[in-house]
Amino acid sequence: MLRKRIPALAALLLLLLTAVAAMLPLRTADPRPASAPAGDFSAARAVARLGGIAKVPHPAGSAAQSDVRDYLVGELRKLGLRPEVQTRVAPSRADDIPAIVGSVSNIHATIPGKNSTGRVLVVAHYDSVPIAPGAADDGSNVAAILEIVRILKVGPQLRNDVEVLFTDGEEQGLLGAQAFVDAEAGTRRNTDPRQTVVVNMESRGPSGPVVMFQMAGTGLAPAVRASGALTTSFSAAIYDQLPNDTDLTVFDEAGMRGLNFAFMDGSAHYHTAHDDIARLDPASVQDMGETALAAVRHLGGSDLSRSGPDATYFSLFATVVSYPAWLVLPLAVVTLLGVPLLLWFGRRRGLSPAGAGRAAMTFPLTLIGAAGIGLVGWWALGLARPDFVLSEGSMFHLGRYAWGEALLLLALLVAWYRWARRKASPLDIVVGVLGWFALLAVVCAVLLPGAAYLFTWPALIGLASVAMTLRFIPADSPWRAVAGAVTAVPAVALVLPVVLLLLPALGLSLTAAPLVLMALLAALLLSFLEPFPERRAVTAGMLAVAVAGAGTLGVGTALDGYSADEPRPVSLGYVLESDTGKATWVSLGDSSQPAVGELLTGEPARYDDRIPPLAGIALSNGAAKAARLETPRAKNASATEADGIRTIRVRIQAPANAHSIDIHAGTGDHQILDATVEGAKLAGGPKHPQDDWEWSFSYAAPPADGIEVVIRTRGKGSLPLRVVSTAVGLPDGVGAPAPDADRSWASWPSVAGQTFVVRTFRL
Repeated sequence: MLRKRIPALAALLLLLLTAVAAMLPLRTADPRPASAPAGDFSAARAVARLGGIAKVPHPAGSAAQSDVRDYLVGELRKLGLRPEVQTRVAPSRADDIPAIVGSVSNIHATIPGKNSTGRVLVVAHYDSVPIAPGAADDGSNVAAILEIVRILKVGPQLRNDVEVLFTDGEEQGLLGAQAFVDAEAGTRRNTDPRQTVVVNMESRGPSGPVVMFQMAGTGLAPAVRASGALTTSFSAAIYDQLPNDTDLTVFDEAGMRGLNFAFMDGSAHYHTAHDDIARLDPASVQDMGETALAAVRHLGGSDLSRSGPDATYFSLFATVVSYPAWLVLPLAVVTLLGVPLLLWFGRRRGLSPAGAGRAAMTFPLTLIGAAGIGLVGWWALGLARPDFVLSEGSMFHLGRYAWGEALLLLALLVAWYRWARRKASPLDIVVGVLGWFALLAVVCAVLLPGAAYLFTWPALIGLASVAMTLRFIPADSPWRAVAGAVTAVPAVALVLPVVLLLLPALGLSLTAAPLVLMALLAALLLSFLEPFPERRAVTAGMLAVAVAGAGTLGVGTALDGYSADEPRPVSLGYVLESDTGKATWVSLGDSSQPAVGELLTGEPARYDDRIPPLAGIALSNGAAKAARLETPRAKNASATEADGIRTIRVRIQAPANAHSIDIHAGTGDHQILDATVEGAKLAGGPKHPQDDWEWSFSYAAPPADGIEVVIRTRGKGSLPLRVVSTAVGLPDGVGAPAPDADRSWASWPSVAGQTFVVRTFRL
């Protein structure tokens, strides 16, 4: 028995060493002190600047944002730059529904290159969401850019221009980036936009390693390699399919190339009041600073007039591997053709095509089971703990629930392996699993080329390893029994880091995706059971693992609590419908919420018609005392008509404390042809008799004197406009609760400690 287990132990040691090496890029850098050499990035020096950037919430248009802008302009001047504040009214991207418009003020400065072939545009947004100080998102990166500028100014001049851009209004709809692109269109810059390379710096939590999660354009893999950031074209392939975006989205659509860097751990703090300086991890700031600085230095010395072919890329241990994208499909096809070739080659050497086929035919059940564990697990946790649903899967203790689901998955895989093992050898089963890797490689090569490498290389190398095993290792050797597990080495190196990245990025609500990847990886390791043939022991172990998994989930659900450092999210908003004087408490949570729940006395209801910005979901609610609040106002309204088209002009003025207003036009009897808002043109839309408020737009950071709106419409009678202003905070004198130390408002922009005032005008 010892002789049989030595190969297994050797294979296990190899896999563990591979896993450790694969996870090395997930470490963050040690933060450097303020005494670090002048040419090195220092997190201490960067974090010291956050007092002027992220002490309080500073959304676009606020007085606090003006203070931050003055501070940044002053700091750039101290560093020897000549910053320019660019103020502009900007609409959001054309495909944003509803449209968003806003008044933004970007900060721009240039470090000239000595023989520029293009420019490196280093970008971070300096606005925060209305309820958060924004220390991580995105104050940490604004501070990091100031430190990078200091380093570049004391070092040798780079070949290319390096431009710094602090964008405004990113949180409301990438407005600052759009304003910058619009301002440059048709001006002095008539060069190829691909000669601009953007280095965008973001955060989705206060900690974690830096990931280069999106590459826009081509020819930038060397810069990523120089940065040392963990990266994978799989993340870019998935990101492109999601509704999420950053400032780089706007620059990409304008034809510029770019890299998107972010750290993402601790997403439960994201867009909440506890995104503050105290919770920011200096190690992540150091990691971001070193990464971005290395990328900027590389790009600053490169010929930006040349790009290069599209590429697949991924981190492998301490480097970044890349190869031309045109190779993706041929490699995947070759891999898939290798499966029948191996079956033909191995049938006289102990490989059973029937056994491999049987394993391949039944293996999808485990993938379905993995997805089911993730989906059903989240559903069950949501039923038991509605507060988990309110956090949208961004948990303080995500790891314990991920471990619980992983243990359940392991029990499922062992059960499948034992069943498949009845009529198949360990190598038969491995070949069956590798067949699925090969098939997924081809599917991804067609649909998601950036993800294909995750399956191509484990399958290609694994099939070659099986062929070598069949050729050189005797059938009765104990080494053959675990040779299948050794085929998992490339999968461990490539798939494991991606799984560990997906967990914090997607949260508990979407663990189905990393669990499916884990099922593919773990299935190659199941031949480690071969040295333990005792069925009763394996059965007992499998049951113990299943019980441990269910227990981890159950105990975690029952005992998971909150504290001042990890507060419970609660949801409550106050709505005043000034047309009727009716006031209502609304919430995304339920009556189980402490302090908040006692106000929610009504049955959940939808407010699609009464409060259009809150449309689309049934909200818990309760009657509230009407407060004396400032309401939106319409001034200087006029209308003219020609050829059946009415042109309506009106100035809409929001309450002084509003950070945004939403304007919805009644489309039951009217067709909106087009509109102009503060000079920004918006598209119209058809009539919608079933939806009175279909056409709308949102205005971020409305100026004190209001916004000028011109609407061209066709229809009968007056045009109804429903205006909803949104402000942070709940009114005084209406019994609004203040969250205790162990509670906080849920992540913005949900219904979280905000006041909505509704007023309807007929023009």
